[in-house]
Amino acid sequence: MRVLKRLLAGVFVVIFVGISSYLIFLNVLNGLKIKGYDYLFLAKEPYDLVIKHAVVLNGTGEKEPFRADIAVRNGYIVGVGFINPKASPVFDAGGLTIIPWPVKIKAGEQIIEHLLSTAYPRYNAEEIFLLTAPYEGLSLAETAYAAKLSEVEMYNRIRLDSDSETKVLIAEIENKTEELSAKEYLARLTGYRAILMGIEDRGTIEDGKMADFYILKTIDYPEEKLLELFRQGFFPEPIYRVQNGIFLK
Repeated sequence: MRVLKRLLAGVFVVIFVGISSYLIFLNVLNGLKIKGYDYLFLAKEPYDLVIKHAVVLNGTGEKEPFRADIAVRNGYIVGVGFINPKASPVFDAGGLTIIPWPVKIKAGEQIIEHLLSTAYPRYNAEEIFLLTAPYEGLSLAETAYAAKLSEVEMYNRIRLDSDSETKVLIAEIENKTEELSAKEYLARLTGYRAILMGIEDRGTIEDGKMADFYILKTIDYPEEKLLELFRQGFFPEPIYRVQNGIFLK
């Protein structure tokens, strides 16, 4: 009888310890999720680079800025979440925000050339991308917003400075909402463009994408300032540029 009691007591202790450990793990995991860490990544071997404690605006247009670490291997992102660096080189990005490297609009299957003289208003100003300086790479809508003109006024101004053969690119980038936020304007400059051009490994900060991004001071670029820049088709001035997982000089 005494042996049976000891055995039952031992079983109870094991069950109690197991349940307690599980609950502690859930609390830790939920605590990390509250802080913005969606996933836990435990490296079997060191990464080429781990960026810790960053605020990430990932270019998908779907997520608000969130806290995360980024793991890089062979030039690609292999983890976004809480990263255990395990002897990997670490860059502390506390107080910094990371956004995807801009994607440049180029002619292709989904992006056609068209004459500027007949492009507007046949196409929306947001879909007309200019090819000549000083507006190269910007949409008609972006240039109009930057110049504080209506789209019609901006179109007429550009037409006066151009000849009849000047061409533009037509890129039908879908707006998912009527009133765009900073995250959605960023996606129009990065993730949405990459999808439209069939670029599978660029444009967003997610697993499997190239480790190409800008790093900027969070305090210098609050939401309203980012929104103002993105609406003009401009990017913040980063303090670091990372391409293929390597910090550029």
